Amino acid sequence: MMIMKAMTRQQIAAYAGVSVKTLRNWCKPYHDELLGLGLRPGMIVLPPNIVRWIADKFCIDLPP
Repeated sequence: MMIMKAMTRQQIAAYAGVSVKTLRNWCKPYHDELLGLGLRPGMIVLPPNIVRWIADKFCIDLPP
């Protein structure tokens, strides 16, 4: 199991090859689930558990 690090939405979007707006749109249907994982409005840096969830859900290859 790979250890994730905290990342910004901009960093995740860059690895996915999309804009931050597109990444947000992808996450919209899962908003309640992300809130349950600890996502809060205005978070700049996303914690590792949320980064892992996004990467797994949308098949984004992140560096180790």
